[in-house]
Amino acid sequence: MTIAKFDPVQRSGDELRRSYVESGYVLVTGLVDDAARAEITRELRRINRGDYSRSPTEGVARRHEIEPVDWPEDDERLLGRHMYLGQPHVYSAVVRDAMTHSGICEVLDHVVGASVPFWDGAYKCMQSMFVVKPPGGSGSPWHQDEHPIPTRDRSLTGVWIALTDATVANGCLWILPDSHKSGVIYERYAHDLPDVDSNPVARGFDETGAIPIEMTAGSVLFFSGYLLHSSRKNHSDRYRPALTFHYCSASTWLTWGGERNYRGVVPVRGADPYADLGYTTPQPWVKER
Repeated sequence: MTIAKFDPVQRSGDELRRSYVESGYVLVTGLVDDAARAEITRELRRINRGDYSRSPTEGVARRHEIEPVDWPEDDERLLGRHMYLGQPHVYSAVVRDAMTHSGICEVLDHVVGASVPFWDGAYKCMQSMFVVKPPGGSGSPWHQDEHPIPTRDRSLTGVWIALTDATVANGCLWILPDSHKSGVIYERYAHDLPDVDSNPVARGFDETGAIPIEMTAGSVLFFSGYLLHSSRKNHSDRYRPALTFHYCSASTWLTWGGERNYRGVVPVRGADPYADLGYTTPQPWVKER
């Protein structure tokens, strides 16, 4: 299977929509420039060093559980001190800016509602997350993002920003082509698989047709919440950091995070039809593996 790649300059909205609907993803090369990528990576190091634990953002609890360390900012260990850092945009202006990056939004403008009838072009972001795989680090088991984030209207769109080259050797994403088309959500189960992290694994499908999505630094993968994907163990001697976001239609009624209609969202485009419900502040979190 040929992986469709789009240059950030030479692409059209129709091509993006068509590829996203048919393939379940679009890969745009070089979308985040070196300066922005370096700034995001520096912020990852600061978060992992505990800089925000020393001076938490006003109104944000200290419960993001990152004990400060006195490592220098260029210490490579700061990239992978924690495998998962959830909702860093709550205390990081750099991550908040990346959430509304003009190039990323230019693609989202076409793909978030590509499979949603009567979509008005409005969308919101409900999650930011750093995902870092250190040398020898575990992969991620097969799953669909729609399982834990239940939009159920096909608007859920994952955005995966490669902060370094992502290769088969260091644990790039793998996808199962066409797995988004059926609309089936596969149940996830606890497991004891040795080479992937402790998140539950989806089962009930044939994974033999899986393909790797190798990405150069600064490239961005946009993919459907129904697309089955995973990653494998990092067999290289380099860290593989990534910043991810999840977006959906502004009109999605999102029962998530213990809320009837989750309000820890950031409106990105268009009007929020639920703005009168107000907004909540997500609780940042960390997970080792």
